[in-house]
Amino acid sequence: MKIDIPIFKKLKKISPNGLYTRSLIIIIAPIVVLQAILTFVFLERHWQLVTKKLSSSVVSEIGMIIKMQKETDQETISSYAKEFYDISINYYSNQEISLDNNIPKTIVERTLVREIGERLDTKTWVQDFPEEKKVKVIIPLGSSIIEFLIPRRNVYATNSHIFLVWMVISSILILSIAILFLRQQIKPIEKLAKAAESFGMGKKIENFKPSGASEVRKAADAYIKMQERIEKFIEQRTLMLAGVSHDLRTPLTRIKLQLEMLSKNRENEELLKDVDEMQYMLETYLDFSQTVSSEESSLVNINKLIEEVIDTSKDENKFIIFKPLKKNEINHKCKYIALKRCIINIINNAKAYGDKIIIKLSESDNEININIEDNGPGISEKDYEKALKPFQRLDSSRNQNIAGSGLGLSISQDIIKTLDGDLNLSKSEMGGLKVEINLPKIS
Repeated sequence: MKIDIPIFKKLKKISPNGLYTRSLIIIIAPIVVLQAILTFVFLERHWQLVTKKLSSSVVSEIGMIIKMQKETDQETISSYAKEFYDISINYYSNQEISLDNNIPKTIVERTLVREIGERLDTKTWVQDFPEEKKVKVIIPLGSSIIEFLIPRRNVYATNSHIFLVWMVISSILILSIAILFLRQQIKPIEKLAKAAESFGMGKKIENFKPSGASEVRKAADAYIKMQERIEKFIEQRTLMLAGVSHDLRTPLTRIKLQLEMLSKNRENEELLKDVDEMQYMLETYLDFSQTVSSEESSLVNINKLIEEVIDTSKDENKFIIFKPLKKNEINHKCKYIALKRCIINIINNAKAYGDKIIIKLSESDNEININIEDNGPGISEKDYEKALKPFQRLDSSRNQNIAGSGLGLSISQDIIKTLDGDLNLSKSEMGGLKVEINLPKIS
């Protein structure tokens, strides 16, 4: 049963997607929560308890000093207080203090005021001086007052911060070790993902070996076997179609020569046209089988590549217009021959159904866009996915009298996928088909 809670949806949106980041959060979050609870519950109570105990001890000392006033002279009391308790005492005769504005602010002031009130049953004036590391306590005695200057360490746990420091240092040490080991566990997964991505783009990482945990090694072994099966399948497909193409070319060539030697009439011309179409179909089948090429990537000037394709694709009554949206030339690291074949296929497809073709080239921060539009009959939106499948020709939108094998767009899409790009179909502003190619920029 799926639980639909709005807060979970919000957390899912802001949560990171990477395994490494998520694993770090799984490790860090409990430590942070534990330390927060520990600091709030234990440390806060520890400070309060220790401060209360120390304050109680100091109040006992103050009470003893006050009781000794009747039996011992002030100088002796002050001397003993300074010697044994490190407390300085000042006596002020015939003076009074106002306790109206004495509002305790710090934990030291609050604790001392409360302890003196409970144990000595008298009002007091307490002021904490953290910078001077002293606490001043003034207690009225009839018409006089007595002032105590007490070291702050006597009433407050000043070394509790050491616990915090050690807690933070130990946490950083634990997290550093955890991050180091976690990084080593994530690396094999990243290598596997990189190998799979490269293979999908028609590349192959040499010397890829399974490593890491047993589960990751098992997945890597499965990937290697899958890659070998796919490569074997592609090789068999290429050899099969190449063999069929080679075997059929010879009889087709003989048929074509025999037809050309016969008298020229309408029937012979139609037969020659059929033979030419069969040869063209064989070539497209071979192109389809060789979509995954071993060609190495190089820096390609996209502007010049499109201009070269236009020069070789000129035809009577066919207008091809190139509109680069920027004056600067666009360079991209990719497979030159594969990209050129892709654009040629799309232009030939557009020429077959329209007489005006517009090519637009632009770029953004993340990708390069190539749009090819024609003014032909176009394709229905529901048939876009079908048009990109191999050996598919659409009856409703395209003229079946035009020669073709139904592989042009399929070959182009496969090529763009090997370049880690996208190929999308949409309606052209001229009423025909618009083919949009998006190539990601490689940093």
